[in-house]
Amino acid sequence: MTDTLNPRDGSEPGSGRLCVVSEFWELPGDPALCADLRHRVRASLAGFPRVLDDAELVAAELFANACRHSRSGEGGKVSVSLSGLRTGLVLVSVADQGPKPDPRTGRPRIPQARPADDPLTPDGRGLRLVAALATDWGHWPTENGGHTVWAVFEPPLPAFAHLSHRP
Repeated sequence: MTDTLNPRDGSEPGSGRLCVVSEFWELPGDPALCADLRHRVRASLAGFPRVLDDAELVAAELFANACRHSRSGEGGKVSVSLSGLRTGLVLVSVADQGPKPDPRTGRPRIPQARPADDPLTPDGRGLRLVAALATDWGHWPTENGGHTVWAVFEPPLPAFAHLSHRP
């Protein structure tokens, strides 16, 4: 599989190697910056067309969640990391400055996909969308009391990959 090559990493045209991407952005926790983030992700992952659309959407969703559900959205920062490997694997991670307390319980919210109770509910679908688009996703606490939510994307296998080789 050949995608856009990155001349900075020593790949020669026609080498068949994917480019390597490593990006990090620290952005204000303002959901109005989702469009800017989508443009950054799209430009950075241009060499990964098989996962580009899903990774772009998931990065924007995780950023919007960090802005809405964490203290980062109250004048703080959100850190976004984007990595693309020569294998075609892409990792998106979004770190916030810690959850806002749940208004019902007063306890910090933990990122989790909500069940599909009511299809007409206007929100609560973001992490279900992430789970549907990403190969895998999860979260871990940060040293400063925040959360990092990550999603990984593996490129799909070619259509013939499921066929066994018989001599």
